[in-house]
Formats: sequence, C-alpha cells, structure tokens
Amino acid sequence: MAIKNINMAKVFSSANTKQSLRLVCDYIDADELEVNPENEIIYGKLNIDDLKAEIIRSGGVKNPIEVIKKDEKLIIISGHRRQLATLQAFNEGKLSSKKVPYFINDTIKSLDDEKVAIIGRNTQREKDFKTRFNEITILTEILSKEVQNEKGRFRKNIADRIGISEAELQRYWDYNKFCPEIREAVEDENSTLTFSKAAELRGLSEEEQQKALEIIKQKDDISTRELRNLKKSIKEGYNVEDLNEDYSPKQEDGKKDTPKPKNDKLSKSTNQDNIPNTVTNPKIKTIENSIENDNEDIELSAIETCLSVLNTKKNELDTLLNTIKDDDKGLKMLATIDYLDKLIAKCEKDLDIKLERGNINENNREGDI
Repeated sequence: MAIKNINMAKVFSSANTKQSLRLVCDYIDADELEVNPENEIIYGKLNIDDLKAEIIRSGGVKNPIEVIKKDEKLIIISGHRRQLATLQAFNEGKLSSKKVPYFINDTIKSLDDEKVAIIGRNTQREKDFKTRFNEITILTEILSKEVQNEKGRFRKNIADRIGISEAELQRYWDYNKFCPEIREAVEDENSTLTFSKAAELRGLSEEEQQKALEIIKQKDDISTRELRNLKKSIKEGYNVEDLNEDYSPKQEDGKKDTPKPKNDKLSKSTNQDNIPNTVTNPKIKTIENSIENDNEDIELSAIETCLSVLNTKKNELDTLLNTIKDDDKGLKMLATIDYLDKLIAKCEKDLDIKLERGNINENNREGDI
C-alpha cells in the first residue's frame, strides 16, 4: 500500500480545482473490481481498442482506478475501460500482470452521487447523441431534486458538469418536444437526419414537424441551409409544390415578394441566405470612405459594415456545418451560428432605428427658398 499525491484535476476530469489530496492507493487484480451497472446503463458497450494498445505499450495501467466500497465489494466509478483493457491484454499474453492501481473514494454516499460521479469523470470522451442524451436526462433528473436555483443557473450547472454550452444543452432538452417520428429518425443509425440537423426544426408544431419529415424523406440527404429554408416555408404556409429545390419559396404571381429596403440608398438585406460569401458589397460604403466624405453618416456605415461581415461569417459557418457529421461538433457550430444570428438581429435593430431617425429628420426639414 502506498500514499500518493494525486492531482484531482487529472483524476477527475470534471474537477474545477487543482488541489492535490493525499489518497491511499494500492494494487489489486483487475478482475477483483466490479463493473458498476450504472456505467453500463449510461454508456453501454465499451470500446477499448485504442486504450488497450496504449496500456500494453506502457506496461500496464498508470492512473489509479476510482472505486467505492459497497457491501464489502469494490465497485468501479471511473476506470471501466482501463479494467477491461487490462484483463483482455493479460488474457492475450500481452501483459505479464493484471494488477492495476486503485483508490477508494469514501465521499460518494448515494446512488445519485454515483451517477453524477460516473458522468463527471467522462467529460473528456467523444460521445454519440444517444450517450449524451442519457447523461443529460440523468443529470437533469438528479440536480432538479436539489435546492431549486434560478433556471439559468440550473442550466449552467448541468452544462458545466457535462462540458457543453448552455445552447447545446437547451437543444437536448428540446429534443423531447419533437414528434415521435422525428425522434425515431434521429435514433435510426441509417437515417440522414442527425440530431444537429433535427435541431433546426425546433419551433414547429407536431403537425408541421410531420410535414417536414415527409419532405425530408424524399431526399437522400438534406443540408442545414435547406432545413432552415424548409422550416421557414412551412411556417409561412407554403406547400411543397410552391418551393424550389432548396425549399425556398418560388417567386411567382400571387406569391410573397421580397420586401423592398426602407431606403433605396441602403442595402439592408431581408434574406440573409442570398447575401454573397464576400465582405465586399458595392452598395455598402466602407467606414474609411465615410470618414473622408463629410456628407456620409459614419455610424450608419459602421453598422452596415458589421452586418456585412457578420452575414459573411454566418454563411461560411452554414456551409461548413453541412460537412460536419459529428453531432457534438455540429451543435457547437450551431451555437456559434445562433450567437451570430443574435448579433445580426442587434445590428439590424440599430440600423432600423438609425434609418427611422434619418427619415424623421428628412421629413422635418424646411423647404429650400
């Protein structure tokens, strides 16, 4: 038995502290440690191929396995993959010993504590949608039993424990609002409707979701931009025959026309998807030109320039999003796009105010004599 200084931030990937604690560590045969059934419920079958190769190269497990003592049994909290990889490598004759380092954590008292600890120790691992959704469902149920905090702080608490943004967490919470058919499609491994793409359909009623799904099924694959167009078209009451191939409305007689800008001298777009992927726009004066020309409104030019840059970056991310297959990466990208949308909306509001003030000043001028 040995006393060892252990950096808790390394042992517990979810730890927010760098303090070191003196823990009693010892070695034990890996098969004397018992798998925690809660780990199997949350994470299912373990993939250990990469870890096994690393353990063989290192000559065994170096980081201690965290366990609790329950009914005289040692139950694993963190280290299920290390245990399994060690046993497989030993049975294959690639390790001379199946002993692993371990320590007992006596601060975990309840089943809820076990679940929170298991999830907290796994934040560094890449996870598919189903695994992440399991984590969030379990943590939400457990933490909601604790002292009720403000909704925002409750959401932040869960997001921090799992290692995702609050915007990503909200998308997982909203998953239960989807109709059963969409949830079934997302969980189908052969479906092209991933969770990050389905998130674009939030805000549609159940009937509208079913309508969208029927249209989606008619296409081999669908991009994020097409999903956004489809959602917007459905909300505005268009039928599928009224839509272009990218699901934007056709411009025909009797159909809705694109609203005209409030001022012919300005180029505020009402359809961000039609903005070209470039910052340069001949209708938008640069701030530098405005400074040189005393007759130009510098603030107006600054707002228009910001809008152009933000829309360009948003379109770039939209294009990149269509190439991402991993749900976690897709959700992080969506969170960034959502934030850009908020900045764009703020700029457009400022532009509206600026234009309105300009029109009032223009109307209140006295005529030339």
